[in-house]
Amino acid sequence: MQRTISGLAWFVIGVLVAAVLLECALRFVPVSMGRHRTEQFDRWPLQSLEPGLKHAYSISWSLQNAQRGVTNNYGHIAPFDFKKTSHPILVIGDSYVESLMNDYADSLQGQLGQKFAMPESVYGLGVSGLSASDYFALSRMARDEFNPVAAVYLITDGDFSESLGYSLGNYYLEPDGDKLKLNYAPMRDESFMKKVRKSIGEIAIYRYFLVNLQFSIDKVLSVFHDQPNAKISADAADKNALATQKVAEWFLTELPAGSGLLPQCIVFLVDSDRYAIYKPELATLRKDRADVRRYFVEQAQQHGFRVSDLDPIFKERYAANRIKFDHYPVDRHWNRVGHGIGASEAYRLLHTPGANNQPACFTEKSLRQ
Repeated sequence: MQRTISGLAWFVIGVLVAAVLLECALRFVPVSMGRHRTEQFDRWPLQSLEPGLKHAYSISWSLQNAQRGVTNNYGHIAPFDFKKTSHPILVIGDSYVESLMNDYADSLQGQLGQKFAMPESVYGLGVSGLSASDYFALSRMARDEFNPVAAVYLITDGDFSESLGYSLGNYYLEPDGDKLKLNYAPMRDESFMKKVRKSIGEIAIYRYFLVNLQFSIDKVLSVFHDQPNAKISADAADKNALATQKVAEWFLTELPAGSGLLPQCIVFLVDSDRYAIYKPELATLRKDRADVRRYFVEQAQQHGFRVSDLDPIFKERYAANRIKFDHYPVDRHWNRVGHGIGASEAYRLLHTPGANNQPACFTEKSLRQ
């Protein structure tokens, strides 16, 4: 009995020593950690993370796409501070615009700033998990804070359907009669894990399993439960599509006043299922149906917004040179090539006169003024 206890004790000690050594080793590599959401809950997502935070990013067990950086004064991923009433061009989106997996110079906002030869005139306001409802709220805050001259929105799958979902700490839309009403589910206190991380510091092993390996208790428990049937009735699918379409309508109607910009100064870059372009069998089930996506593109153009449907552009480019636009196969986020195409399209659309003699948004001369 004593030998068994002694053996168990040495085993536990060995595990603890191995864990300590692994923790020490992981602290010298770019495990994804160091990002704390701002405590200014009423300012989120304009104030995104806490300012001046050193952070690191990587993905997968082999720490691919490794990046390090420091958040700016508004808690965004940029190598310069944002200034009030500075009349910038805004680039707004979710994790695609946040672009943690790329050098800043390779990002949409970084490359667009270079095209204007004014790198610090383009502000990237990208936060993981945002949807169209958040984009609107962010635009309204940025309007009053920065007085922008133009805005570029990267529209990705789920931006409209996810706007209808209640999520703590996010903006969402809910029915108000026959209209939609914007609400906010405020976070009134720090999460338990954030308090732990701030009090004792980041735990590299925990972040490696959680972020790099995408490990969670929910995934483990899901193995022991029956998976829900993903199929829904045609009527339910049509109702969901109609509700999502109303979100698109609301977004297009409210955005000019919310952003303080004319439609010709607002660019929509509409992403596509790029994996399906590489191999048709890799096509994914879309959160926003194809007809809703098509409706948004058509209605945005009719309302005078500048729109680039990137699907045919990606298809043509890939057919020509077989160069991918993302970090396939480990990450669907755009790489430098994808961001470069987006930046070129945004630059072109801001300078191109619209239909019915609609003027271009501005020239470099007017931006410099």
